[in-house]
Amino acid sequence: MLTATAPHPHAPTVVGAPGAPSVTVVVPTFDEAGNVDELMTRLAEALPADAEVIVVDDSRDDTAARARAAAARVPFRLTVIHRDEPTGGLGGAVVVGLRAARADWAVVMDGDLQHPPATIRRLLAAAPGHDVVVATRYAGDGDGSGLGSTYRHVVSRASKVLAARLLGGAVGRMSDPLSGFFAVRLAALDLDAVDPIGYKILLELVVRSGLTRVAEVPFTFAPRHAEASKSTAKEGLRFLRHLRVLRRAEVATTVDADAMRILVVTSEAPPIVSGISRCVERLTVGLRERGHTVDVLSSVDIPRLVLGEYRFSPLIAHWRRVSRMIAGYDVVNLHGPVPTMSDVVLLLAGARRGVPIVYTHHSALAVRGAETLSTVYNRLHRVLAGRADRILTTSRYYADEQGRAGGPPVEVVPWGVDLRPLPARPRAASSAGPLKVLFVGQMRPYKGLEWLIPAVAGRADLALTLIGDGAHRADYERLAGTSDNVLFLGRVSDDDLHRAYDTHDVVVLPSVTQAEAFGLVVLEGMAAGCVPVVSDLPGVRDLVDTTGVVVPTRDADALGAALSGLAADRTRLGVLSRRARRRAEGLGWDACVERYEAAVTATLRARGRVLRTAVPTIRRAG
Repeated sequence: MLTATAPHPHAPTVVGAPGAPSVTVVVPTFDEAGNVDELMTRLAEALPADAEVIVVDDSRDDTAARARAAAARVPFRLTVIHRDEPTGGLGGAVVVGLRAARADWAVVMDGDLQHPPATIRRLLAAAPGHDVVVATRYAGDGDGSGLGSTYRHVVSRASKVLAARLLGGAVGRMSDPLSGFFAVRLAALDLDAVDPIGYKILLELVVRSGLTRVAEVPFTFAPRHAEASKSTAKEGLRFLRHLRVLRRAEVATTVDADAMRILVVTSEAPPIVSGISRCVERLTVGLRERGHTVDVLSSVDIPRLVLGEYRFSPLIAHWRRVSRMIAGYDVVNLHGPVPTMSDVVLLLAGARRGVPIVYTHHSALAVRGAETLSTVYNRLHRVLAGRADRILTTSRYYADEQGRAGGPPVEVVPWGVDLRPLPARPRAASSAGPLKVLFVGQMRPYKGLEWLIPAVAGRADLALTLIGDGAHRADYERLAGTSDNVLFLGRVSDDDLHRAYDTHDVVVLPSVTQAEAFGLVVLEGMAAGCVPVVSDLPGVRDLVDTTGVVVPTRDADALGAALSGLAADRTRLGVLSRRARRRAEGLGWDACVERYEAAVTATLRARGRVLRTAVPTIRRAG
């Protein structure tokens, strides 16, 4: 454990090794000196060593000093921030902590031990598929007896009813919307829109960020360990003012209940088998399930001309019919770049005239043997993309590339994954045999199999399974030769694919082109606990982050060394496996569809039309 001493009493104190934590716990404190030691002891018992705790302190006593003193004995990374100006009260302190958080999920809890740290595990267990998990005193076997006096019980329940009736929506469906104990997915928050007043920060986050995917976990609200309650009549008045402000925010966004009519324009859609096709299908189905009318215009409707790796669309020849079709929709979701398709739509229908265009930019064009031409096209297409109303990308790299001063807003919306129960995997110390490596994809030159197969063939510590088919499969089988540790399965059913993910240690993506911009199969493997080993490509490396290994493209030696390194260090393999699963848990398809819906709604709002969307019910766990 590394310890850094703060140079100034109001500067952060950070303890622990660098690296992304598994979870961040944010603890706002105000005169809790008598609780800090016991709180840190219980957090040390409840949290994994790779967690981080951020204490944001507004105290007049020595709470911050005691928290810093506890840093030497806790196993997790600890940050202590003392605020001289407690702007926004306890809610403002929480926002400061959320902005400093480095994990995908943050747990917010009070520092008075009325929120038992042991409940954190249950909150995180209920997190997959949701944006916020609330610890509730009023559902299941939840217990609010720790409130103490009858007066506080009455005030708590009355405030809960008032908030539910005034704000409705997700707040109205919660059993405990005033809870200060909850877990939240940081990517779902719009912290720039948050304006906290007082201590009911959950209301602020749910309303301002539009959180709708909510789960609840019952817990027992414990008596205070030490110090006095900070609940006062003044705080009660601030709460009422907060409700009034949030109510106005709700009313300002209330609109008619029409469903949207969306036309998805894409090169590939079912029955074509590809990553883009699969994503378009999931978006289409998801948006339809949320009450919208969604139609798809693709190469299935206007067949394209295919010459090897080159594909051309005759869309411009059908433009009169297509333009009439577009006019019947509220918005177009265009996917590209696809030469002679996406550029035609942007050129003829863009520049924020007619029907709004939400443009999904998948990647740069990268055609083998036409690199110079691809570079020229990418520059031209970037200019054309500026004619869209909004641009969506799957990674920060491409968002930065597409952004420009005065251009349309650019948002990062990663693709999603179906989260299944995590398969039971052998303990790292007892696992034996070769490292099981899985490749899933089309057998085309840009997938990098000519580097993957030599990296694995003949190595006793590695076993490679390849799922997928294509015109070049026979070439790759010849490259593998008689190696008995390389197995070609061809195309398989979805059930067999899931079993493959569940029984392999590593999912590998050795692609060599920037056309591979996300790596959907990598995310599917990560959801099953497979450790990702991928080429150093924009977008793909953003997805993997600290959950796996990134290797140079076209380097069989580096790829083989990375795989053998994992085979030799099963402890590291286990750590990365858990990180991969946690990363995937924040990227469910529901979240992707919801963010697309929000992006389309925001685009229509900017054009002067606003739509109300349906929201799901709250799931209660345990």
